Parts: sequence; C-alpha cells; structure tokens
Amino acid sequence: MLKSIISKEILANFLSYRFSIIAVLSITLILVGIFLLYRDYCLAIENYEILASERAAAVIPPTPLSVFAKGLDENLCRAYAGSGGQISASSKQQSVNDLFKLFTVPDLLYIIKVILSLCAMLFAFDMVSGEKEAGTLRQSLSGSLGRPILIVGKWIGGFTSFILPFFIAALLGVAFVTLQSKVAMTSQDWARLGLFLLSSVVYLAVFFSLGLLISCLTHESASSLVVSLFAWTILVFLIPNLGNILARQFIEIPTVQQLELRRRQIALRAWMEVHRLELVSDRNARLAQARAEQDQVTEDYRNRFERLVTLSQGITRVSPTAAFTFLATDLMGTGMLEEGRLKNAVMEHLFASGKDEDRGRPTFSYSRASYRKALVQGGLNNLLILILSDLLFFAATYVAFLRYDVR
Repeated sequence: MLKSIISKEILANFLSYRFSIIAVLSITLILVGIFLLYRDYCLAIENYEILASERAAAVIPPTPLSVFAKGLDENLCRAYAGSGGQISASSKQQSVNDLFKLFTVPDLLYIIKVILSLCAMLFAFDMVSGEKEAGTLRQSLSGSLGRPILIVGKWIGGFTSFILPFFIAALLGVAFVTLQSKVAMTSQDWARLGLFLLSSVVYLAVFFSLGLLISCLTHESASSLVVSLFAWTILVFLIPNLGNILARQFIEIPTVQQLELRRRQIALRAWMEVHRLELVSDRNARLAQARAEQDQVTEDYRNRFERLVTLSQGITRVSPTAAFTFLATDLMGTGMLEEGRLKNAVMEHLFASGKDEDRGRPTFSYSRASYRKALVQGGLNNLLILILSDLLFFAATYVAFLRYDVR
C-alpha cells in the first residue's frame, strides 16, 4: 500500500506544471551559478599567482570548493602582513567580479538556502489542503487506507519528486567543474563536497516538512500559501539577520576604527612622555609599557568579538538557514572556523620569531581544516539542529494529519 501511494505521488508530481517549473528553475540556476563562480575562481587563481610572485607576507590559494560555497574565501585569500602586533590585510582581493559586490554571490549554497528552500515549501504547501478542496482526500480515506500510511507516503513521494531535479543539476555542475583543467579535487575535497550535498538534502527536507505541516494545519490552499511564505521569510531572512543585532544589545564592542584610534592614543602619549625622560632604560621601559597596553586593548577587543560571534551564532541557530550556512561553509573550508585558524596561523608566522617582515622568515605554509575537524568544532551541532528540526516538523505533521478534518 505504501509503495502504491509513493508511486502515485511521484507520477502525479511529474505530470504537474509545478514540477516542470521547479525543475527548469533549479537546473538553470544551479548550472549558471556554478559557471559564474567557476569563472570567478579562475580569476582568483590568477590573482593568487600574482600575489605569490610578489612574495607577500602570507597568502593562501583559493579552494576549488568556493565554486559551490564561496563563503569567506574572498577574505581568506587576501595577502596578510603584520606590524606592531597587528595583522593587516591587503586591499587586493581574490575576487575581481564587481557584480558580486552589487548583488548576492549566486553560489550553490545561496541557491539552496534561499531559492530551493522556497521551492520546497511551494511544492508541499497544498499537498493536504489542496486535496481536501478537490475532494480527493476524503475519497482516499473512505476505504481501508490508514492516515499514517497516507501521510508517510505523501512525504516520501513528494520529497523524492522535489529532490530529483536538484540531484541532476548538482551532478551536472560537479561534472563540469571537475572536468576543468584548473580544478584539482583531492579526496578531502570530495568528502567535503559529499557532506555538503548530504546536509543540503537534510536542509531542504526541513522546509519540505514545514510546508507539509502548514498544509495539515490549514484547510484552504490560499491560506497555506500565505502562511508558508510568512514562515519562510522569518526563518530565511529575519532570524539570521537579527542575530547580530540582538547580540550587540548584550555585548558592547568597539569598531575597528575605534580600536585603532585607542592604540594610536596610547602610542602618542607614550612618545610624549619618552621625550621627557633622560635615561635610556626609562625610555625603553615606557615604550614596553605602551606596547603592553596596546596588546591589552587588542586582546580585550578579541575576547569581546569572540563572545559576540558565539552569542550571535547561538541566536541565529534558531533558524535552520543559519545552522546550514555555518555547517556548509565550515565543511567547505570557507567559513568562520577557517578564518579564525588562518589568522592564528598568520599571527604565529609573522610575530613568533620577532624578526622583521622580510628577513629570516620561512615561506608561509597553511592547510585548511579537515572536514572531520569542521564537524567536531561545531559542525555536528549544526547538523544535529537540522536533523532535529526535520524530525520535529515531520512529527508535528504526522500528529496534525491524524487529527485533520477531511470533510
């Protein structure tokens, strides 16, 4: 019986205009986005070769996985230098596509978390309420068919129909990228990409289950559509964007300009006092004290910033979109985890020896965190949030359908 329901749902969806529209939209957007990001990756490789030939203090090459999830790779691949205990990033960016500065980067991550999540809800919003309006739901339940089997069959058949175009487009995009001569995928990269696609399926299942839940809580397709759009807007845009704003209400943090101004004030006051001192030892001691004060100000800023990031992530993880974004970018080596590791590595490279910038320092070497480390340091928590959200929405759908009035 369950197999028959699944087959019926898949066949009905394949013959619907909605499936055709979503399939064409998904395949077109994914392939175009991957092509655009591949061209940007090629330009970033050329920029890296230029920066590397100039013997920049510290610069790393872009990862080919940025074609699928660009994340913070543009910031990661800048040339870093250091002076006075501070890390400064070169203004030379890896990305030279000015369109990405005006519009959102159309990578696979953005298409999944925004566009395909909306398509998932639009695919499921009337699976129950729409059949009730048409009168077919009452006919289906008039015989020996049980409600648990029907709702499970609808979910499996509907989600299978929805996810098939995504897999086709993703496989075509991956094949296009990996066949290019400038792309060299390692076994680690393949594992990252596989986990990214797997987490994408879980993320899309969350919104599909939510759309089906809304359909089981309403009795008209129009009402289901309005509620679905409202819920999608809150989860995808409102909560992720409000996380940092709310976090700043609890943790005050100065701007970078204020931090630099404070450091300059300490240095200026120290130099004014040094000129009034006669002994060289006293001058050196005052300058050392000033450097210690600057380091303390910087350390305080870093601690506040880390607490702000932690609190902001904790708030935004209420939304599965934020959890998926953190998980995907960390898995692909373009997230905040990688940015923190890189800055620590640059700091150690530039200042550990205490020598000047161009003399006696070895070549900077850096490897991005493995997918295992990304999972251990927060990735598993984000994946667990997605899985629990999916289970919660499906369980609520199951209970709501058992109590649904089909008359």
